[in-house]
Amino acid sequence: LEFRRVLFRFEILTASKESILLLLYEGCIRFLKQAAQAIVQKNIPEKALLIGKAQNIVNELRATLDHQKGGELATSLDALYDFISQRLIAANTDNSVEKIQEAIEILSSLHEAWKQAIHSLKNENKNL
Repeated sequence: LEFRRVLFRFEILTASKESILLLLYEGCIRFLKQAAQAIVQKNIPEKALLIGKAQNIVNELRATLDHQKGGELATSLDALYDFISQRLIAANTDNSVEKIQEAIEILSSLHEAWKQAIHSLKNENKNL
């Protein structure tokens, strides 16, 4: 377990911004899937902890948006992150797997879109 932590820290410290973005999405989705499972198992303290972790990631994603450089894209992402935050608050309050699933679907779509954009950008840079 300790080796995995050291390896993960190394990966984070040496990762590109793009890789870190994808890791944040993946972590958020993983925490939300675990939170949904905790609701099913009626483990409310675990559910609250996991939703809190996911909310922290969403808050970080939102805080790092550059509205000057990102323009309309940053505004759209900000609105999506706000919607996800509202779903997570409601899911935590209502113990709602459905609201968590809504958040997971949006985050999964964003993760896939970023993954494709990063792949396309890398291919463009190879061709230069």
